[in-house]
Parts: sequence; structure tokens; C-alpha cells
Amino acid sequence: MKRLFLTVFFLLSLFCLYGQETVEFPDGLVYDPFYGIRVTDSDDNVYILSNAFYQSDEGELKYFVWFRRGTARGVAEYPLDLFKIQSLTLIGNYEVPPDGFTPCTVELTSGGVFEGFLDTTGYLAGHDQDFGTFARIYLNYNGIKKVEFLHNGIYSRCPFCGAIFYNQLYDTCPFDETPLEYQNN
Repeated sequence: MKRLFLTVFFLLSLFCLYGQETVEFPDGLVYDPFYGIRVTDSDDNVYILSNAFYQSDEGELKYFVWFRRGTARGVAEYPLDLFKIQSLTLIGNYEVPPDGFTPCTVELTSGGVFEGFLDTTGYLAGHDQDFGTFARIYLNYNGIKKVEFLHNGIYSRCPFCGAIFYNQLYDTCPFDETPLEYQNN
């Protein structure tokens, strides 16, 4: 009975992961979707962050960015999920218009490419592996040229229960104490 309960628990946990939602357990263990980002500025400096996310200027953590495009009926503004984005290329003179939307070309993971306006009032944040610290890259910074989403990265998997961990601080599974195996996405 206990093994059945654990199996159901792990399946539900993995289902939550599939839906790109952050899952926090009572003991503080957090699952979150992995996004690495590579940011290139106008001087061709490159910054790489892991476990990245978008944070609005109000401080809300999000796994999408706001995007605006013209349609036959007018302007449409909608959330664009990070897992669908391959790259964002800021075009034009990099000046943020008064409403906070900047001209941008989007390349999707599906291969589609289109132009529109990216909400650049927030920032991308994550773990800067070069400096070993949390870092923020403000999208309204005039020098950002391109943001690439790296949908490949290091994560750990428990060979016993199948749990996936993006927190690289774990060497063993906290559920069954099995040594974790590092994977490449």
C-alpha cells in the first residue's frame, strides 16, 4: 500500500512538472522548469544564466513574456511562454517606447519567426555560473541585442523513482536516497 501511494505521489509530481509549473513541497524542495539563457549585448559581450525566469517590474515571477503584434482587427497583446521561444532579437535603435514595448523578432522552438513588440519593463534573472551568484539582466537596457533560450542543460534524475531535479545541490534523491544521475536535456 505504501509503495502504491509513493508511485501515485511521484506520478502526480511528474505531471505537475510536465505542465511547466513550479512545485514546492513542505520540506522546501522545489521543482522548477529549466531555462538557460544566453544574452548578447551590442558590444558582443555574452552572459549566460541557468535556471532563468522572467520577473515583471512589480516583482512577479513568470515563465512567459508579454508580446504585442498587429492583426487585421487591431493590436493583440498576449503572454508568450518561455518554453516556446528559441530566441528574441531586439531590433531598431533599442530605445524603449513610452509604453514599455520594444521592437523584436521572435524565433520559436517550432521554427516559426515573426516580428512584434516585447514588453521590456521587466528583467530576466537566474544563476550566473561564471560568478556563482544570482544575476538580473534588465530588458530595457539599451545594449541588449539578442536573448537565446537554451532548452538544454544539466539536470539530475533519480533512476529509482524517476524524479527530476534542476537544483544541482542534490546528489541523492531526497525521497529514496538513491544517487542521482546527471542528464543533458
